[in-house]
Amino acid sequence: MDKQSLAQLIEISCAVGVRPEYVQAGGGNTSIKSADGKSMAIKSSGVPLSAMSASTGWVEVNVPAVLSIFDRTDLATLETDAREAQVLQHFYAAVTGGSGRPSVETALHAILGKVVIHTHSVAANAVNCGPGVKALEEITRPGEAPPLWIPYTDPGWKLALTIKSASEDYRRTHGSMPTVIFMGNHGLLVAAEEASACLSLHEEWANRCEGYFRPGMAPVRTPPELDSATLRKAMVAVRRGWREAKGTVPFARMTRNGDLATIACDERANLLAAGSLTPDHIVYTGAHAVLAESIDELPGKIKTALAEKAPPRLAVVREVGSILFADDAKKLEAAEALAVAAGEITHRAAARGGAHNLSPASADFIINWEAEHYRSALLGKSTEALAGKVALVTGAASGLGLGIAQGLVEAGAAVAFCDVDDAGAKDAATKSAAVIRTFPVHMDVTNEDSVAAAFNQVVRHWGGVDIVVCAAGIAPAYELVDTPLHLWKLALDINLTGYFLVAREAARIMRAQGDGGAMILLSSKSGLEASRNNSAYNATKAGELHLMRGWALELGGDGIRVNAVAPGNVFEGSKIWNPEYIKSAAKKKGIKPEEVIPYYINLTALKRDIKRSDVAAAVVFLCSDAARCITGHTLVVDGGQVMVR
Repeated sequence: MDKQSLAQLIEISCAVGVRPEYVQAGGGNTSIKSADGKSMAIKSSGVPLSAMSASTGWVEVNVPAVLSIFDRTDLATLETDAREAQVLQHFYAAVTGGSGRPSVETALHAILGKVVIHTHSVAANAVNCGPGVKALEEITRPGEAPPLWIPYTDPGWKLALTIKSASEDYRRTHGSMPTVIFMGNHGLLVAAEEASACLSLHEEWANRCEGYFRPGMAPVRTPPELDSATLRKAMVAVRRGWREAKGTVPFARMTRNGDLATIACDERANLLAAGSLTPDHIVYTGAHAVLAESIDELPGKIKTALAEKAPPRLAVVREVGSILFADDAKKLEAAEALAVAAGEITHRAAARGGAHNLSPASADFIINWEAEHYRSALLGKSTEALAGKVALVTGAASGLGLGIAQGLVEAGAAVAFCDVDDAGAKDAATKSAAVIRTFPVHMDVTNEDSVAAAFNQVVRHWGGVDIVVCAAGIAPAYELVDTPLHLWKLALDINLTGYFLVAREAARIMRAQGDGGAMILLSSKSGLEASRNNSAYNATKAGELHLMRGWALELGGDGIRVNAVAPGNVFEGSKIWNPEYIKSAAKKKGIKPEEVIPYYINLTALKRDIKRSDVAAAVVFLCSDAARCITGHTLVVDGGQVMVR
């Protein structure tokens, strides 16, 4: 495949792949053929369109070799699984370049135009799952060749045969192959001779579908805003049902999407409880939604549903809201993307008679189809030490808080980066190596309402809290006689009251969840051995250690472990070790400012500069199962500076 054609393939793939109204959870497909039509590059199976590049995410196939599959009479005699395995083997044999698994749609793309785009456009699927042919008749302009309508057909080999036959009939009737194909309960296909024309054609028909529904769409009626108690009760109920069925806890999310939340208030809840709309919905949100009349019956409903072969990942609670759940943060994002699309599809279709879901037989095909199991498996599941855990870190925009938050993400946890510095928290979270497991949250640890609101955001976003690290702090360095009262009080507010408010909220949630938990208080070597000219810091860091010990005794019966980490001097990225603080330290020690950091490093037995990652590693250990019998302990990470405990 020539570089220009590949560049066009990547261009159209990224153009539609980044738009959630067209593509959800990596669905959809694209392809482009060589000038002579003998070679075709097509997106590899399971690869998100937006992740394709010139070097990965596509396979090149020999088109005549692919098309020869239509001459194979043996396929019609095989059982479904054997037939689809033979089809895949045939496609593999036709591969001439690229990487990955050939798409199940390879033969389908081979029979269409030079450039092909297949998406699961929300507006187009409102047609496909709703009025169908009637809508297409209304949005086709006079004198224009109409789109080809394909009633729902099981994807894979059967769909390719159906479209081939229907396209040949279309050509006999209209004199050319179809350039626009609507597939019942599936998606939209467009084909053109140029990449830009194909993009324009796709946009044109998606917009026509949107315009068809817009005039009759009812306003969104969202459930009333949930109070803290109701929100937490609902998310605990999801955890309980999952735990009783699987012995673990899920990630869960109370959606804020208007269309999806509204389902809890109308008859569409019954539609989704009866079945899913498209193959992708079955793969990512299950064969149907859980429908509960109240929060109290939610755990039992979820427990029962999780025993099914294609278990739900969406629960609708009447007049409360819609909740997504999954065993992995990445799968939760995929489930929400598809569930949101379902809400939007049904909202539009309601304006033109309503939507209909897949038949039980069609759903059963998808549930048992190896190709869809393959796609789902590509999402994977984290296997790191803290995989499946939800963590909240205060002071996470900078300094040790940032280092600890990053370390928890690297250990597999989903981490809320909490700070009063909203821009800093957002920047830190978005720069993480696993952005899908980060969440910036505003929190003022000195404000009771702000702390509660931040915890509610995390509970709503991920379903609960398993790990809490109190790392927000200040260190006003003054001689006793010069210490300003307002800074003394501020240190008490942040370093003690802040720890108390955060720990209290965490304990309330963890106790209600019934899953135990881990709390870490970030103290300091100054909490063990006082330093000069540091009254507020000494007092608060020592106080944190005693709070930790008392809370460890108090919460141990709930399986909640409370420990502390006491770092030595960590200079990397520190707001405490700012130029003014270094000048103060230099004056205190009678040395030059540039000599301060080497001086403190040389105080340690190891003569080693302590990094944020060293402190983060200690926190990760204390939060992991490796420390399951450790509570009320202070782990000192100071290079051997303080030897008296």
